[in-house]
Amino acid sequence: MDPSIIKSSVCEIARDMGFSDCRIAASKQASSSEHYIKWLDQGMNAGMEWMARNVERRCNPDLVLDGCKSVICLSFPYGSRSSRDAGEGSIALYAHGGDYHSLLESKLNDLCEILSNYGGEHRFYVDAGPVMERDFAVDAGIGWRGKSGLVVREVGGSRFFLGVILTTLELPVDIPVRNRCGFCQRCVQSCPTNAILSDGSVDARRCLSYWTIEHRGVIPEEWRKAIGDRLYGCDTCSKGCPWTRKTQVPFDNYFSLPKQLRDISLEKVLSLSEEEFRDLFRNSPIKRVKWQGLIRNACIVAGNSGNSLYIRALTSLLNGDDVISEHAQWALGQIHQKDAPKRGES
Repeated sequence: MDPSIIKSSVCEIARDMGFSDCRIAASKQASSSEHYIKWLDQGMNAGMEWMARNVERRCNPDLVLDGCKSVICLSFPYGSRSSRDAGEGSIALYAHGGDYHSLLESKLNDLCEILSNYGGEHRFYVDAGPVMERDFAVDAGIGWRGKSGLVVREVGGSRFFLGVILTTLELPVDIPVRNRCGFCQRCVQSCPTNAILSDGSVDARRCLSYWTIEHRGVIPEEWRKAIGDRLYGCDTCSKGCPWTRKTQVPFDNYFSLPKQLRDISLEKVLSLSEEEFRDLFRNSPIKRVKWQGLIRNACIVAGNSGNSLYIRALTSLLNGDDVISEHAQWALGQIHQKDAPKRGES
C-alpha cells in the first residue's frame, strides 16, 4: 500500500483515540546524542543511573528495532479541573489522575496491531524505553525544544505526554516547526534552584522533580527549603511558560484529580501506612515514589509550613523508618524554630 495512505490512516485513527497529534520522523541517530553524552559525563543525571546504560542503543532506534525506518511520534494532552488546597502538599499536574503509562500503552498497542496489517515490525514506548523521544518529536514537528528542555507547542505548551512507535515501515516524514521561544527566559528565571542551564539542559542534581520523585533515601538539607509545599514533582517551569498559559485544550478526565487525592490532608498523608499508600495510589503515577519517598516529602512540606498542627504526626514518625525519621526530626526543628519567637514573647 502507498506509504502516504498508511500514514494518513494511522494518524486519523490516533486522533480518534484522543491523541492531539501524530507525526512522523525518520529513524536516525538522535539529534542531541553528543549533547546527551556530555550531559551524562558531567553527572547531570544525578542518581538516575539507568540513563547511562546502553547509551548507543538509546541514541539509535535501529539498535532497538532492527531495520527501523520511521518513528511515529504522538502527543496526548493532560490537565485537571481541580487542585489540592494550598498548603496541603502540591502534586505535579501530570500525576493528578491515573497512570498515563497504562492508558497510553494500551492505545499504542492498538495502533501497532493496526500497523501490523500493513506488514513490518513495530515497537512502542511511553517515556520508559531506550528512545530519545523528545528528539524525534522535535524532528517530526510535534513541537520545539524549549529552554526548559521540554517539548513545547503553541497549543497547550508542554502539557502533553509523548509516545513513540518504532516501525520498519518507511513512512513520509513531517517537518520541524519553528522554535517560538525567542528571547523569553521565563522558565529559566522561574526555576527555584537554577536547574535550567543556558543551553537548555536541566541539571537533575538541582531539579526538584528529581529530588521529590526519582531520588531514593535522604534529601540533602540544601534542597529542603526550596521544595516548599511540593509533595510530588514540580510544575514551575511549565507554569511559567507563556505557551502553557496561553491556551486551554481539551483533556481526558482520566487525568483529573480524584476526590480522595483532592481531599486527603497533609496530616493524613503523614500517617499513611504502607498498605494505605498502596491502596490509595494503586492506579496513580505517584506510586513510583513509594511509601518511604512520599512520607519523606510530606515531612519536608510540613517542616516548611512551620505549622504546629503537624507536631503530633511528625513525632510519631521518629522511631520508625530511618529515612523518614531523619526528615521528621528536621521538620520538627523547623516548626520549633519558627515557633520560638512566639513562645519567647509569651
